[in-house]
Amino acid sequence: MDIYVDYSCEDNNETGRTKLTVADFDTTNIRDIKYAIQAAIQAPVCDQQLFYQGQPVTDDDMTLSRLYFREGDCFNVQFLAAVDIARMSELVDELKNFAQEIVEKFKRQLPVINRRRRRQDFFSVRHKAACLAIKELQDSFFAPWKCLRTVAQRHFFVQEGGFEAFLEVFKFSRQIYQAFNV
Repeated sequence: MDIYVDYSCEDNNETGRTKLTVADFDTTNIRDIKYAIQAAIQAPVCDQQLFYQGQPVTDDDMTLSRLYFREGDCFNVQFLAAVDIARMSELVDELKNFAQEIVEKFKRQLPVINRRRRRQDFFSVRHKAACLAIKELQDSFFAPWKCLRTVAQRHFFVQEGGFEAFLEVFKFSRQIYQAFNV
């Protein structure tokens, strides 16, 4: 079943309409719609303000049938700015994977690292990849700090668990720095 979304972007005043296809109004909820909107127009879920018939829709667990939504009906969504979801997701996944290794494989403890062979060490390669991901996020997505696009990108980073992963990697990197600079 087809539904429509009229959207407006605060950053560049872009407006438009997109069509979404949903399987069933009884099982599709607002959260599903928000993720479909994110995929369609690159608007992070956390920045979307969704409206139906002029009223804000705030219950993410509400199904479309509970809204008395009909095929061809239209949501309105307002958001800060579009985000490069695909690239940011790759970088966040890199951080999350390394953070997961830190917790599960290393139990937050430094592995034994051969200082002479450090560059070829699997751990060092993974650590370097995570550091490069952080550098790209900083350079490409988090500057300039106050523009709406950057704000939306920071929101998406937090929404996807990037901040927690960054903190885990940061604390671990600090341990590495302290161990090698004693």
